[in-house]
Amino acid sequence: MSVVKGKLVKMEVIQVGEYEFTKQDIIGHGAFAMVYKGRKRRNPSQSVAVKVVTKKGIQKASEILVKEIKILRELTALHHTNLVAMHDCMDSPAYVYVVMEVS
Repeated sequence: MSVVKGKLVKMEVIQVGEYEFTKQDIIGHGAFAMVYKGRKRRNPSQSVAVKVVTKKGIQKASEILVKEIKILRELTALHHTNLVAMHDCMDSPAYVYVVMEVS
């Protein structure tokens, strides 16, 4: 629950695998994606960034998305302190979810 302009509002929690976020916790956005601050459900103190990529209208960009995910996996395998790690990547009929650490 949250208070918005004096009214009590129930926030919808969206679950993606082991993670969850609300649409009110926007970190940023781009042409095809929104990024939300989320958390691990079993460890709520572990914050993550959840990139939600809409599949609608991204046929041309899907190749770029596949490359981005491949690069994120390769960089995560390096375990370097200056690189943001990708925790998970999930697919649904309407969206692709990329879960990354928050720096």
